[in-house]
Amino acid sequence: MTSSPNGARRRRPVLVPVASALAVVGIGVTAAFGGFTEAPEKPPPTASPGETIDQGQFRTQFIKAIDTTEQGDFGTTKRYLELVLKVTNMGKETASVGIMPEPGKGFRQSTTFASSLLRTRPEIKTKYGPQVSVFSLGVESRQLHPGITTTVVVKYELEPTAAAPPEISLDVGSFEYQKIGLRDQTHYWMLAGEREDDKGAFEPEVAARITLPVRKESA
Repeated sequence: MTSSPNGARRRRPVLVPVASALAVVGIGVTAAFGGFTEAPEKPPPTASPGETIDQGQFRTQFIKAIDTTEQGDFGTTKRYLELVLKVTNMGKETASVGIMPEPGKGFRQSTTFASSLLRTRPEIKTKYGPQVSVFSLGVESRQLHPGITTTVVVKYELEPTAAAPPEISLDVGSFEYQKIGLRDQTHYWMLAGEREDDKGAFEPEVAARITLPVRKESA
């Protein structure tokens, strides 16, 4: 090995790739300004009124939203905001229409249709929550039979003097065919989403977001 005139060994230059150096500098700058920022959450796909949404177990067409009145008991008049849907159960078993999630109470991994109507914007506040019913050939029920397209109506009772919103948006979930546990291999259609752990909160996946104009309609 060649030595320098004063007897000390000559050091070879150490080459640092430019990209690596810039990456180190970038990390330092990012750390100095509070670390990495998370990318904004990607909004869900949007659907138009009348479009059919594939929910896995169901094919759902969101027909309309109306501000309407109906005759109640003893000659009274009740006012409702109604969402009218056409729902086809694509599964092999009868499904319960169920109830919608209560705002602010979290979600659970349900098997019922209405559990997939995750939230509305604006939130429609009623004393007892919305009524969700199935209508087929003029008969009201709570069941969605396989292979049959039926009308589902979501009814919010409004105060007589309350102003209905000009439009209403819904976040709609979907269903996955999955087994209910490690030991129990029985499969069910269940609301798709993520759970932090066995005791953590369940967060459903938003498959689509749809906005319906609200129009006045006589009963």
